[in-house]
Amino acid sequence: MGRNRAAAWAAFAATILTVAGATPAKAAAAESATYPTTPPAAVCGSSSLNGPATAPAGAVVVPAGDNSGVDFRLANTTYYFQAGTHTLGTDPYAQIMPGNGSTFLGAPGAVLDGQKLNHYAFTQQATGVTIRYLTITGFTAPHDQGVVNHDSGDGWVVEHNTIRDNTGAGLMAGAKNEIRGNCLKDNGQYGLNAYKTGNTITDLVVDGNEFTGNNTDDWEHQQPGCGCTGGMKFWAVNGADVTGNWIHGNHGPGIWADTNDNDFLIEGNLIESNDSHAIFYEISYNVVIRNNTLRDNAWPAGSEKAAKGDPFPVGAIYLSEADGEPRLPARTGKIEVTGNLLDNNWGGITAWANADRFCNSPASTTGDCTSIVGPSNTSQCSAPAIADEPLYTDCRWWTKNVDVHHNTFDFDPAEVNGGCPTQYCGHMGLLSNWGTYPDWSPYKGDVIQKSIVHESNNSWHDNTYTGPWQFKVTDMGNLISPALWVAPQYGQDAGSTFDGVTPTPPAIVEQDFESSSVSPYTPWYSASVTHQTGDAHGGSGSLQMTTDQASGSAIQLDNYPGYTGVVAGTSYRASLWYKEAVATMPAVTWNVRWRDESGTVLRTDPVTLARETTWTEAAGTFTAPAGATRVDWTFTWNASQTGPAFQIDDLAMRPAP
Repeated sequence: MGRNRAAAWAAFAATILTVAGATPAKAAAAESATYPTTPPAAVCGSSSLNGPATAPAGAVVVPAGDNSGVDFRLANTTYYFQAGTHTLGTDPYAQIMPGNGSTFLGAPGAVLDGQKLNHYAFTQQATGVTIRYLTITGFTAPHDQGVVNHDSGDGWVVEHNTIRDNTGAGLMAGAKNEIRGNCLKDNGQYGLNAYKTGNTITDLVVDGNEFTGNNTDDWEHQQPGCGCTGGMKFWAVNGADVTGNWIHGNHGPGIWADTNDNDFLIEGNLIESNDSHAIFYEISYNVVIRNNTLRDNAWPAGSEKAAKGDPFPVGAIYLSEADGEPRLPARTGKIEVTGNLLDNNWGGITAWANADRFCNSPASTTGDCTSIVGPSNTSQCSAPAIADEPLYTDCRWWTKNVDVHHNTFDFDPAEVNGGCPTQYCGHMGLLSNWGTYPDWSPYKGDVIQKSIVHESNNSWHDNTYTGPWQFKVTDMGNLISPALWVAPQYGQDAGSTFDGVTPTPPAIVEQDFESSSVSPYTPWYSASVTHQTGDAHGGSGSLQMTTDQASGSAIQLDNYPGYTGVVAGTSYRASLWYKEAVATMPAVTWNVRWRDESGTVLRTDPVTLARETTWTEAAGTFTAPAGATRVDWTFTWNASQTGPAFQIDDLAMRPAP
């Protein structure tokens, strides 16, 4: 990030917010910043990849050259590959099939080369295999298959290897695999693909590796929507630590967990300059994303959408149907994002729920069901049973219990992709689509939009922002400012600061009566309303309300069903300034009426305007009743004769401080 430019922008933006009525605030409650500032695992090309110069005692020494005659199947045996290039013959299916507990070590400069002929390097399901200090390159694994640990054997330790320039995935993973200190570079599809038939991968460690340049075959453009690219991909993994890695320059997401993953820790990684999201957590559960640095991610993916006019918020972190689910055993029952630095990515964090994507729906293209119901029970999620509990809840991923706190979000649009359009970049997202299908879906309409925003315990708080952030809430057409994001309608980012200040929530309505119009005020009975120029409380305009008959009089708003933005249970301060215009002003009641979305009046709160001959403020603080979403008001009074009048000015309805 250009720090001088960013600092200037922050100072400028802080000035704008202060002028706009924002109040200075203490910095967000800070936890110790432990995110990496330099690559934690600059592995590729380093001396950490050099193996022992001599063979361990008792090892089988494997000379450079054609090793097709070597028996690699012996259990509990160490194989030492001497310096030079090693090949496995010319058969596409020539491969190493290790025995249980076997170890494969490379001398400095030992290369296992697939010659663009062999599909796989290490295969079958032996347990307890160790592979260290080899360069493994030139293998041609088919799409969705892998070169090393092709069959996802359990208990493998893969350390200090260079796995590069292969097709498919450089490395597959099984249960209790330890993947440490490797360079996984320029592979055709993934650096790592963690998938095993039967969904039995547990206790996976991916620590201190460098993932760079993977997906050289650009599979998302070859097969649009395949969901099959990135630095690393996880499927139905139950327990993984992804820590201290440098994940950069991959042609797709950096980290992608897809379909019923659970109990992940993603910590201490530097994730930068990946073409798509830094972290993509999709239809999965329970993760801690902590103390990472994410910078310059998703520029190509974001600009591609912008070029098409697609307003979807492309986030550095994308939480798509990601559930914090306490019913599943894990180190957390939340989707927790904390202590991270997000610096000049295309966007921030997008939490999304596809209203039409649930078990047994045509929109759930994987054919999987939730971990709560189980893959074998997909057919249970059908009409009419899905409309009732427990299936109503358990047949879908909701995007719930998301907790985003104590992060730093830096954004300077001039530094993103050479300058990015802020109608598309610099967005946070908390949104869904309008549910449309299938016909028997109980989630149609705005059901999921309401759920993700108001009912799913999704919370941003205590974060620090710099730059012109915007928030896409409820649906893609609703792009709002920080002031509205923190206001009661959404109630987000309590304790957070934006360029050093806390924005003031906007009023539901403010009226200074400067225009000549009197709308939406209209006589109800025995009264008239006119605009007045001069003798105002503020500015030059006010409204005058005059008694037309010696009896009861009233003026009401004609904006039925009232002003929007009311949040039930929130306190609001209603205030205006008034004074006598023509003697003698009677006692007037300002009737504040709280309505539900259908327009039904739920409660009326009176504010008395006693006779005053100079401008005087009248105010009341009220808590909106249950079900309230709108507000309007009337003025009522009784006069003993025709003619008395009063003026009002500077009327406001805003959240109470």
